[in-house]
Amino acid sequence: MTFGLIEIALMRFLHRDWWHRRPLKYAAIGLPLAGVACIVLWSVGAVRDIRWVFAVGATGMSLAFVLEVALMCSLPFSGALGLFGRFLDWLRKRKTAGTGRPVDENRRVFLKAAAAALPALSLGTGAMGIARGFGPIRTPVIEMAFPHLPPGLDGLKILHLSDLHLGMYQRLADLEEALVSAERHAPDLILVTGDVSDRLKILPEALDMIAQLDAPYGNFASLGNHEYYRGIQAVRRIFDAGPIPLLVNKHAVISVNGQSLTVAGADDPRVLGKDDTSFLKATTDVAIDGAPSNSFTILMSHRPEGFDAAAAVGIPLTLSGHTHGGQLGLFGHSFFEPFMPERYLWGKYRKDKSQLYTTAGVGHWFPFRLGCPPEAPIIILKAA
Repeated sequence: MTFGLIEIALMRFLHRDWWHRRPLKYAAIGLPLAGVACIVLWSVGAVRDIRWVFAVGATGMSLAFVLEVALMCSLPFSGALGLFGRFLDWLRKRKTAGTGRPVDENRRVFLKAAAAALPALSLGTGAMGIARGFGPIRTPVIEMAFPHLPPGLDGLKILHLSDLHLGMYQRLADLEEALVSAERHAPDLILVTGDVSDRLKILPEALDMIAQLDAPYGNFASLGNHEYYRGIQAVRRIFDAGPIPLLVNKHAVISVNGQSLTVAGADDPRVLGKDDTSFLKATTDVAIDGAPSNSFTILMSHRPEGFDAAAAVGIPLTLSGHTHGGQLGLFGHSFFEPFMPERYLWGKYRKDKSQLYTTAGVGHWFPFRLGCPPEAPIIILKAA
């Protein structure tokens, strides 16, 4: 509602000519009101577990929010452009006063069109981001080369699933579609790095679906922060009764073509916004404690910041999620990468002899993606 009031104020004081046009005025007032109505629908749907009411409310709320932010960001610039145009007209009139020379109407029309184009472009971009939040889930192939990779692991294909957030905007049908797409790559191993389902009712079925892909070397999962938000004891019971082992502060050793492969699972620090360095170091150390020294190790750490702890102890590969890539990408990287390089937001990273892949994730809790589509990557280990 706050963004809506700001958007109305900007329209009212920076674009008075637009404000006096009834369709634009009613649209400006109606957008935040529609957002409030969608919040009510979202709340009713969530409390009473009515999925279609929840979906309509959540989608409408997200769309209203994105459009309000788009207007809030673009209206000051378009207002300044309009003000500049009026200043040029005033200046021109002073210079041509008494000469009979007309004001350049072409310039006036151009500046008005440019001022109107900025909000229109921002609204279109926001709507496109919402639409692409419901787009298909990609299965990109990511090759990662290691100089000391055991020969038996060369070509090992890992399906990396993270941040499915089932029950929010992704359904079991979407998971099935992603698994069908991944199946054509014949993954050897499936690793799930947390935030699987925001509806515990469908978590058992989701785990069964993933396990049915029947990867030769099995399936393993680690915890994310949303497992704690939904009730960690209930989540653990579901995993204990299901087909996918949950690795929390522990590891499993697999024999792959006669070579030893260790899959370790770090715990999640649960909360957001604090320094998790010591926690991630401690959970990484415990997870690999007792692992064979000659084994190639993969660490599942929901938080990509765990890569620093993994690299410090020489773990060759870390797989992470959590960030959703910032849900805004540019040229295959997160748009926010230059501002938060230490967060490892999306893609491949290297530190000394260790490497990380942070996936943009299958799902999200806010349906906006632009240049950063949902993904379930296939990681292929290669000998450098």
